[in-house]
Amino acid sequence: MANIKVIVLPVRPQPDTLVAIFLLKRFGKEKFPGVEDAALEIWQTMPVGKSAEVLEEEGHILIDIGGGKFDHHNQKGKTTASQLVADYLGISEDASIAKLLEYAYRDDIFGKGTVSEDSIDRAFGLSAIIYTLNKNLPKNPQKVMDIILPILISHHNEELKRTKELPEEFNKKMEDGTVRTLEVKQRGKKLKVIFIDSESPSMSGYLRSQNGGKFDVVAQRSQTGHVNILTRQAKHIDLRSLAVVLRLEEISARGRNLEFSAADLSRTGRVKEVPEWYYDRATNTIQNGGVNPKEVEPTAIFWEKMPQLLTVGLSEEIWSPIESK
Repeated sequence: MANIKVIVLPVRPQPDTLVAIFLLKRFGKEKFPGVEDAALEIWQTMPVGKSAEVLEEEGHILIDIGGGKFDHHNQKGKTTASQLVADYLGISEDASIAKLLEYAYRDDIFGKGTVSEDSIDRAFGLSAIIYTLNKNLPKNPQKVMDIILPILISHHNEELKRTKELPEEFNKKMEDGTVRTLEVKQRGKKLKVIFIDSESPSMSGYLRSQNGGKFDVVAQRSQTGHVNILTRQAKHIDLRSLAVVLRLEEISARGRNLEFSAADLSRTGRVKEVPEWYYDRATNTIQNGGVNPKEVEPTAIFWEKMPQLLTVGLSEEIWSPIESK
């Protein structure tokens, strides 16, 4: 078989066929050499006297045309082109593509790529974006594909982390005993807190998810020593007292001769005299540099002391923003 040079569709790219193309380019290199660089063409009719199998031998993969293995119109029952591709490549059970397959099926079979009835959600949902791209680029399906594929790649990268890489990293750290968890009460609410070393920006999101343990507060330290504290927003955790505790400890650890009231140290944003910590009420996080620290120095607070500080801060032992009003 010749290297695959062209992927052929019968009409402009749709969510299902775009997912099918993504799967072929991401997972189909062994069975279809060259497919990762294949261009996209639209054929309304088949070349006379040539079948999908013959055209494949000549370097063309046909999707939803020609009655070949990826033409879901030629199949019994309700299926999609993307599902046929996944089945053929042996990846149907791969958890990292489950949402992509479900999205393609829902859009193709039920016309519900976006379920929300909100007009903004519908206007900016992926199905609507694909539709408007096709309207604006009617003679350039290749560009539509080139715009959408990076979005699908980004989604899959995150799903790969969520379903495989992050669970593996977390489980290994648990086995190594480098993860610490504790429970704190804040105004009657029980908070699950976890402390972890990780370089992955996605780790905190995973740990706050159902699959990752549904932790309410994640303290994550990077190799540089920066520590960021993130919360599960649905729990509505008050971080003002913790901001006070962390800033007081930072002042002490650095030997700064400063005096502030608790109210001053609980302020949102950055306190100029304690620039290491940024309290963001919008995301309900306290960040020591965030994902890209740049000029922000790592905290001088010992990592081993963090569990004690978070316990005191979250439980509002030394200062309560409610009682101080």
